Amino acid sequence: MRIVIDENVSYGVVERLRMKGHDVIPISELPARGISDEDVYALTVREQAVLVTRDYHFTNPIRFPAEKTAGIIYIRHGNLKSEEEIMLMENFLHEYDPEVFLGKLVTLYRDSVKIR
Repeated sequence: MRIVIDENVSYGVVERLRMKGHDVIPISELPARGISDEDVYALTVREQAVLVTRDYHFTNPIRFPAEKTAGIIYIRHGNLKSEEEIMLMENFLHEYDPEVFLGKLVTLYRDSVKIR
């Protein structure tokens, strides 16, 4: 799966997803670091990728429609440790087939998942 990882997500998530064989595009590795939300979204659309972010702005369906992407995964809690973020992502990707969240907004909580 092709996945864009926003700068606000732990780099440990990048490393773990790469170990699992995913094609990961970390914003933190791009030459133009600190790019706008609009540019992150445009990259996600262009790459037909899933976006993983902790930025609440990406939950706005008018500004960032998930249906133009392979999905937007928003990690809800602001005070997670790196290992907790990694486990949330691993558990989610293990439990859900990508077709389930294709073009959808996913909100990951510590104890639940919301897909819309």
